[in-house]
Amino acid sequence: MRYVLENEQIRAEIESFGGELKSLTDKASGQEYMWEADPAFWGKTSPVLFPFIGKLEGGAYRYGEKKYTIEKHGFARDMEFFPLDREEDRITFYLESSGETLRKYPFPFRLELGYKLEGRSLRESWRILNRGTEAMYFSMGGHPAFACPLKGGRAEAGRSRTDCFLKLYGRNLQPFSGKEVQSSEIMVPEGLLAGTAFPVEVKDSLIRVTEHIFDKDALCLEEQGVGAIGLCDAGGREYVRLEADCPVWGIWSVPDNKGAYICLEPWWGICDSNGYAGPLEERPYTNTAEAGETWKQGFVIRMS
Repeated sequence: MRYVLENEQIRAEIESFGGELKSLTDKASGQEYMWEADPAFWGKTSPVLFPFIGKLEGGAYRYGEKKYTIEKHGFARDMEFFPLDREEDRITFYLESSGETLRKYPFPFRLELGYKLEGRSLRESWRILNRGTEAMYFSMGGHPAFACPLKGGRAEAGRSRTDCFLKLYGRNLQPFSGKEVQSSEIMVPEGLLAGTAFPVEVKDSLIRVTEHIFDKDALCLEEQGVGAIGLCDAGGREYVRLEADCPVWGIWSVPDNKGAYICLEPWWGICDSNGYAGPLEERPYTNTAEAGETWKQGFVIRMS
């Protein structure tokens, strides 16, 4: 079921299947900021990544004496969420563990997704409650795909995504001052970390979206001091920004430049390294919630 949130300035639509943000528009102009989910390129808009991010070595992980098989990015994005409370400008959904989830992930949990409009911003909040009797290990991430370039009333954003720029901000939300960032290399088509990194040029806090920028899958920025990433039009004017206090950022789209979107992904977790054979609790960036504990995080999308 599709739910609509509104305030005086913006309108959002969230689908209960996957708890997925599907639309974010400016009410005055009608400008849509989210990707249209064209299945010819990628049929999602903003899936929730839980309890894993990316692929696992061999499509499986080890916890205790048992091996579990699970799909890329976990299962939350392909499950029905249920509304918990709702007002005109906010809504909270929840997903609870079940026999289906426990076969893949042996931890009882409750995941709550909160969406709240704040002026020209949308805040997405996460609460993960460990309902079991032992420590729970998990990854959590966002995957919002923004139109790039924007269509319609903001045609000045560029005629193709290669006319656009990524703008980096530091942890203090000031423009990034470095000359480059290091992107951890992801193996194609395996989707695993290669154990190497390559430099990405940053000029005046901007990364140019080049024709081949996504040929090696996502840019993966681990602990690079980035606190926010914006999308800018051909003139360098920012039209949307995502802010998050996360250890890893993914920046992704399909290699085909006709795919008119870019995902800005805050990650509390990461895909496996090639050949990883360790247990679940030793995976890099894995989060822990003790029995009865609630883990909280989230991010903010700001529209120009």
